[in-house]
Amino acid sequence: MRVLLFLFCFVVAFAQDAPMDAELMALGAPSAPPATEMGVDLLTEEISSGLRCPVCQGMPVSESPSETAVTWKNTVRDLVEQGYQRGQIEQFFVNRHGEWALLKPRAQGFNWVLWLAPGMLLGGGLVLSLAYANQWRGRPDDELSSDLGETPKDPYEARLLAELED
Repeated sequence: MRVLLFLFCFVVAFAQDAPMDAELMALGAPSAPPATEMGVDLLTEEISSGLRCPVCQGMPVSESPSETAVTWKNTVRDLVEQGYQRGQIEQFFVNRHGEWALLKPRAQGFNWVLWLAPGMLLGGGLVLSLAYANQWRGRPDDELSSDLGETPKDPYEARLLAELED
């Protein structure tokens, strides 16, 4: 029974490492690694600040205290030390977890809607506001709604108009 458990654990551990190697090969060969440890740290921080924490979902990996975020940051650091560039590392996480892993979605395909919708909504709201303001300005200021026959004159309005005419 112990032998079977050992074999199962071995197969599971091997199966988890194999896809990562295959995904890294799909990214291509790494270029030269950063020269200094400080360069590795800066690039790791920069890349992990662009990845979404899968636990916190609103925080970047660089700021999240969750274990998963720490694992992702360590993976980023390992890839940077191996010499992979920012685009390759981001593509690695997109291949594994989907476009959702990026805090800032790429401006391609259907994601253009995400990039253009706020501007279009703002522009549409501005056009509607200007149209309403223009309609509002077109109405004469000196005519009251009761003078136009839209509403009957109430006693207070009649009294005010009488005092103003005097």
